[in-house]
Amino acid sequence: MVRPSRRGFLEGSALTLAALTGVFNPATNVHASSRSAETLADLDISAPFADAFLPVPAEDALSTTYATLIAERVDADTAEELSYRARSTTEQLDIDVDELSATVAVMPADRGIRLVTAAGGFDRLDHGETLAVGERNGTTGGESNDGPSTEAETTDELPAGWRLTDDGEIALVTGDGVAAAAIGSTSSSSPRGRSTPSGDDVSDQRIETVREAGRAAAGEADRFAASPLGAAALSRLGGFETVLLIPDADSGPFLSRVPDNVDAFAVGFETNPEDLRDIEGTVENAYVIRAVDGADGLDDETVERLVRTVDPAVPVETDITRTDGLVLVDAVVEAPPEFDREASPDARVQSRFNRAAGTVTFEHVEGEAVPADELEVWHSGEEVSDTVLNGEEFTAGDEITVETGLIATVTLRWFDPDANVYDTYASERVDREAFAFNYDMTAETLELTYEAERSADASNLRLVHRGESGVRTVGDEFVDGTLEPGDSVTVRDVSVGDSVRLEFDVEQPPDGGSLVHYRARPPSVWISSRAEEGTTVRYDGEESRPADAFVTLVNGEPTDLQFADEYDTLSGDEELVLGELPLGSTVAVEWHEPNEPVVISEEEVVPNTHASIEYDPDAGEITVQHRGGRTLPASELELQAGRAPTDVQPADKLDEFGPDDSFTAPVPPLSRVRLVWTGGEDEHYLGGTTTARDAVAATYDVDTEAMTIEYVGEQPADPERLRVSVTGTGKSRGRELDRESAFAAEYDELTAGDAITVDDVGLDNTVVVSVHTEFENGAATSSVAHFSATPRRGFVVDDGGDNEASGTTLRYVGEVRRDADAFRVLIDGEPATNQPTDETDRLTGGETLSLGDLSAGTSVAVEWAAGDETRTVMEHVIPPQATFEVTYESADDGKGGVVTFTHAGGDTLDADRVDVVVEPATDGLRPWDSDTDEVTAGDETSVTADTEPKLAVVVFNEHETLHHEPLNRDT
Repeated sequence: MVRPSRRGFLEGSALTLAALTGVFNPATNVHASSRSAETLADLDISAPFADAFLPVPAEDALSTTYATLIAERVDADTAEELSYRARSTTEQLDIDVDELSATVAVMPADRGIRLVTAAGGFDRLDHGETLAVGERNGTTGGESNDGPSTEAETTDELPAGWRLTDDGEIALVTGDGVAAAAIGSTSSSSPRGRSTPSGDDVSDQRIETVREAGRAAAGEADRFAASPLGAAALSRLGGFETVLLIPDADSGPFLSRVPDNVDAFAVGFETNPEDLRDIEGTVENAYVIRAVDGADGLDDETVERLVRTVDPAVPVETDITRTDGLVLVDAVVEAPPEFDREASPDARVQSRFNRAAGTVTFEHVEGEAVPADELEVWHSGEEVSDTVLNGEEFTAGDEITVETGLIATVTLRWFDPDANVYDTYASERVDREAFAFNYDMTAETLELTYEAERSADASNLRLVHRGESGVRTVGDEFVDGTLEPGDSVTVRDVSVGDSVRLEFDVEQPPDGGSLVHYRARPPSVWISSRAEEGTTVRYDGEESRPADAFVTLVNGEPTDLQFADEYDTLSGDEELVLGELPLGSTVAVEWHEPNEPVVISEEEVVPNTHASIEYDPDAGEITVQHRGGRTLPASELELQAGRAPTDVQPADKLDEFGPDDSFTAPVPPLSRVRLVWTGGEDEHYLGGTTTARDAVAATYDVDTEAMTIEYVGEQPADPERLRVSVTGTGKSRGRELDRESAFAAEYDELTAGDAITVDDVGLDNTVVVSVHTEFENGAATSSVAHFSATPRRGFVVDDGGDNEASGTTLRYVGEVRRDADAFRVLIDGEPATNQPTDETDRLTGGETLSLGDLSAGTSVAVEWAAGDETRTVMEHVIPPQATFEVTYESADDGKGGVVTFTHAGGDTLDADRVDVVVEPATDGLRPWDSDTDEVTAGDETSVTADTEPKLAVVVFNEHETLHHEPLNRDT
């Protein structure tokens, strides 16, 4: 089989997969259903899609543009067999699973009101208040189940017997087995302004949307199925399991990734995209493409690029034909590779760009060696592995250098064709520093300038402007060849909320991102509450603005104190202290430039109170302690376990909850406990914990690959709360959490010593134990233990520090109980005099082993025997004992200064093993001094910082911290 990566860099379209499986916008997964005697018989659309598309009006009927339409056939008997979309349909509209045949979800480009339909064998739905009914055989009377028909409008714009209803959240038009529902509210990417639609306006829009759907079903309004794309695509793709339609390529979810000369397209998927990972062999998908300049205006290369961009699977073969002005594609596809970091060799790789040489170097810093035949190097959409890889493996200390020029995207990734999984080790997009933006908000223009010192090839780039009117490629003259220093391009009509991206016009990973990106945002203003000052407003803009352009409001009224009272200009970090405001107040900041005032920040005043919660396993109760912030009435607090109020509440113990106050309450073990403030519109979290987090222990049997999980808590516990999963190699997505707890299957109540056994736990797997909580609006799971089959940092070394008499000790800190004789301790590669088995037969946690007095530079390692395999599970080098002093002298202009490190005493150090860090000045490690061999007491080194330094660190052997000191000019 040809390796998928050799056919292209994209691992299937993650965007398509997200849109089709509900991740792209979960709100699109609320559906209705449909079946009707009236169908689209005049169009060649197979059932049940003919029924499902019956109430879908054309875009013009709703004065909008459709970004996507997703149609899905449904044939299931249980909810578990349904896709995410179909399951949402049955739950939202209370339709039996076996009565649903098809769904259609329509997402408008403005992300406002969504329309969903479906077809099935259900009776006419009855939801909410009846607003209108369709005339039946020329009469005006409704059936007996029509509800208050005498008060509802009777209209011939709905099919006979159909009903239009509204329940305040969903507007619905429905007949026997047919339904179209309008869900959601209008939204905008612009800042919040005074034109935000009211709840009544949104309700009216929902009702008008389904009214148009009813008119389409009655034949009184144009239907989408009769539109150019609908008529061309649905007749050809109606037999597929899932159909994705993009009526306007500039408004769909693919943005600039679709070639400019593609006007619209549709895809039929043989397999539901949610099941793509389980494809065995190949399946066939089909495409219908409308081009801007006709079918002949799209060459085969462009068509194949579109298929690779859109298809969530990996195309292995395409058959392209042109007929009736359309481009038709039959694509044979196979399962896309899956990202699996656990499966790849555990290697840490760093990348660095050399601007002068025009190269990117990938350095294997540490970790496991990677076989060269499992590595891929990609340069601007082309694989260049054969030209840059040497040797049989990529191991610690090795480097791979790629000649990139000044503009490129490069990636180093691991790929296993047998398991069809991959991992990305490192990637670079260069040269981001070579471009600068300048935005004029008043003129709505954005200037992009190339500021490098040398010319560069820009033919692999494209400039994309995204705004409310859609997505368009701009600035062709800027990216059509060679960029010279100083070249610039101006993008016009860039409104607040728009974005402009300079992207690579080549295939790259799903998370490849853009080279540079600018979003036209209003200025940033942050509203926060502090214990000492109360509520404060802080300006965090990137440019200076007049202070009187900002107006602060509390509950809609201007505050007595404004930015303009204290500042003429705001340039960054200016604060307006409003003091202690009543809890529940709404603080907002209006910006009065450049046009109508818009709200750029809005927050409810909530307590800045923090509480700690500690669990006493012996008493089976928690202690809630006030740790700081505002004093609150106890009546406005609620203690919850599993999102339900506990039997004992704060008001039962206290009148107020303030400094030094605390109270206790009995809480079952393995409970998610939290303290919330309930005095505002929403609950506000003050503190929480999961009780008895250490109430489970584990023992691993290497020979049988079994992990025993034991409950060791002091108090009896509900076994339903515990869930167990397994992650790791071969289980990259993890075993699905038990729908019914494995503990609950064995025990009615957990007491100390109760245990279960998890089989098939390989050496590279981890067993995760979690506490699962279900509540009215959902569920939550929090892990309380991770038991790795192989010890991972199971030991720590105590170097003795200033207490020379203590010597060096090795302490077992692993969470899994293990046989001591499976471990061997090595000192400088030789077995240590004392071994774990000399002290104990079983390591359960906390056991120590004396290693004697070890000098600086001595290496300590621990090996673990697992059957025929031996693994090194810990390596440590004894660091030197040295002290340092740090001084900081600021520059005369107050911008930056000099940080000086001084070796104040202790061991002499090898200079090439000592580095210093000054954040943010050094941007990583900087050698102590390249001109000396040793660092001894009294030696100094300095770092010049252009900005105020925040932290100074001395590092030994690139990872061992010898000195750590925060820097603060005010102290």
